[in-house]
Amino acid sequence: MPHSTDPLRDAKAVALSWHGVLFDRDRRAIHAAVEATFARWRVPVTGVELAATRGPTGRPHIERLLSQPRIAEAFRAVHGRWAGDDDIASMARDLEPRLADAAQSAREPNADACSMLRDLHERGLRTAVICCTPRRLLGPQLEALARAGVALDCIVTADEACEPAPAPWGIFEVMQQLGLSDASGLVFVDDCPAGWSAARNAGARGLAFDGSGGHHADAQATVRSLKELLGR
Repeated sequence: MPHSTDPLRDAKAVALSWHGVLFDRDRRAIHAAVEATFARWRVPVTGVELAATRGPTGRPHIERLLSQPRIAEAFRAVHGRWAGDDDIASMARDLEPRLADAAQSAREPNADACSMLRDLHERGLRTAVICCTPRRLLGPQLEALARAGVALDCIVTADEACEPAPAPWGIFEVMQQLGLSDASGLVFVDDCPAGWSAARNAGARGLAFDGSGGHHADAQATVRSLKELLGR
């Protein structure tokens, strides 16, 4: 998909990823939670591996990490078997309260994202956020978002989307809630490949939020900062 000099051209709505864009820049809190769960199973994971597998949280992140040859072999070396469904389910149960704690430790929304959402509203664009975490685990962040007074037209969580990205259901749910009949009018900003693929799969515009400014095949454009997205 070609890059555009104006990613918001003809856009009707803009959606942000909850993790990595609106909250928890660089996903430090989420990654610490996942690292702690793997440590309980005596399998160390590195910051590089966590960053390389960033995307939908919870069980999907556990599965992505265990698909890495080094981590899969480390699990087998400790437990004498490859990780199976029961192991992954147990790890996911262990991770859930850690994700709730992560929402508490990274409970303040990123200031630049809040500023951008307000600016978009002033421009007449509708706004949304998409999160792959169940709403019950997001309490502190939802409360902080309400205190910040950021106007959002919809919030889509794992409760409303039946599968996480790269499945397109979160995008489709935003379209339904906003009354959008054409996905091309929706721009989705995410910091991970799964989100850009979800946008592509839905026919929406995926924007890569990447401070390195690298090119990403599934994203229509890359922005280093949210100010850049607004043309500042």
